[in-house]
Amino acid sequence: MTSSIQLYCKAYQDRSDRVRWLLEELGLGYQDMFLKKSAGDLDSPAYRALNPMGRVPTLVDGSIVVHESAGICLYLADRYGYGKVCPRLEDWSERAFYHQWMTFSVGSLECVVARMFTHVRTPEEKAVTHAFVKEQCEIFKTVLNPVLERQEYILQSGFSAADIMLASVIPGAEEWLMTDNPAIQNYMKKMMARPAAVRAKVF
Repeated sequence: MTSSIQLYCKAYQDRSDRVRWLLEELGLGYQDMFLKKSAGDLDSPAYRALNPMGRVPTLVDGSIVVHESAGICLYLADRYGYGKVCPRLEDWSERAFYHQWMTFSVGSLECVVARMFTHVRTPEEKAVTHAFVKEQCEIFKTVLNPVLERQEYILQSGFSAADIMLASVIPGAEEWLMTDNPAIQNYMKKMMARPAAVRAKVF
């Protein structure tokens, strides 16, 4: 167990939630470093030295500084949970799907979900954005549902960091991904009930 890890964030439910969840699953000691945008914390020279973009989350593990939530989780899984929450390199098939779902969660799903919170200023924009998100979610279901209908987790080998990444993003589009969709509903019930997720205050 390590106690040198610092997780810089603004709140429990920002993109630090998935990192905190993984830290809890791995049983790693860590310290939440909450920043206040209104107080200028994100623009302070000390924080900009860690993350020049002035965004969160940022993870400091000894001399290693990593930002981007997916990058942080990939690092933590490989360093502290190799073969447990991520497939080993020699298991090339599962490793391929692991990377696929880790990147799908942020590169496809979250990019769409985020539009509802960053590009909506008028009722007209809201209507157009929500229609787009709904349409995209129908596409996402064509790849998610077949997998979650036949197996318990997103990887055939079992629970992994890819589940953390995916399950932390799905609620942002709950209306279009979970409503009348037993496959994703059942999956999310399992994820939300995990003790580590509860401790991390993800949901």
